[in-house]
Amino acid sequence: MKYILIFVMITFTNLVIAKDTYDPYDCLNDVARIDPKITNGLATELCSAAWSPEPAKCYAGASKIDDEIPRGTAVELCAGSVNAKNTLACYGNSGSWELNRGLATTLCGVNKIKN
Repeated sequence: MKYILIFVMITFTNLVIAKDTYDPYDCLNDVARIDPKITNGLATELCSAAWSPEPAKCYAGASKIDDEIPRGTAVELCAGSVNAKNTLACYGNSGSWELNRGLATTLCGVNKIKN
């Protein structure tokens, strides 16, 4: 009986925790609120495997650091970010190294394999 109770408690706890987790669809909703004009393709790229709100937070902050950053570059910078604050701080420091947007994105974004 003791083991059945423990199993039920663990199962119930996991269901409650799972209900409150962040997933890529939450990210898509956040990004749609942040930028209603973003294309589905860019939003999907940004939110791919986003299990925390950090990519959306990063995307929201990118245009505050660089008011002319193209959407695609902001997505490339922020996709996969696990710490929006650090990603944006790194990107913001790129001027002191005279890095263009592409190099700053390569340096500060999550490295992705290009096809």
